[in-house]
Amino acid sequence: MTTDETHDVAAGPGRNVLLELLDPTYERVVKSWSFAERTVITIGRSDGQDVEVSDVYVSRSHAQLELRDGQWVIVSLGRNGVVCDNKLVTEFALKSGAKFRLGTSGPCLRFRTSGKTESMHTVCFDTFPAPLFQIDETKVKEEVGQITEGDYFQSLQDKARQLRKQRSTM
Repeated sequence: MTTDETHDVAAGPGRNVLLELLDPTYERVVKSWSFAERTVITIGRSDGQDVEVSDVYVSRSHAQLELRDGQWVIVSLGRNGVVCDNKLVTEFALKSGAKFRLGTSGPCLRFRTSGKTESMHTVCFDTFPAPLFQIDETKVKEEVGQITEGDYFQSLQDKARQLRKQRSTM
């Protein structure tokens, strides 16, 4: 049994919990919340939630994490549900590193546990720049092919040939 497996089995109220809101494109941490000595953590859109997430897909009281017999369980409370392992669930046992989504189209969070307070952090920065966008070359070739094979483009090509021919005869 690895150290992480031991922590998951022996989870208790003294464990530290870290929840990380992830960027939908690069899955980088946008915001994080850390908790120590807790057995219940609430997640939702309204004031007073332990983890407050402002998103149209998040209910006022969307979900809560509960410590049950040494295992953290996420319980869906909201109308849009919780998605774990690509399945809409009402309850799901979480292991450290698990990701879950608030609703089928809502924000994604990562759940982590740790026995050490010093490993918990509030702010995390990447040292390398992220590209602002990425071009899908296959899609570009496909769309260019559709354009160049179309009637309108072909008529423009014919017109350009005619103009070049007229210009060369002048």
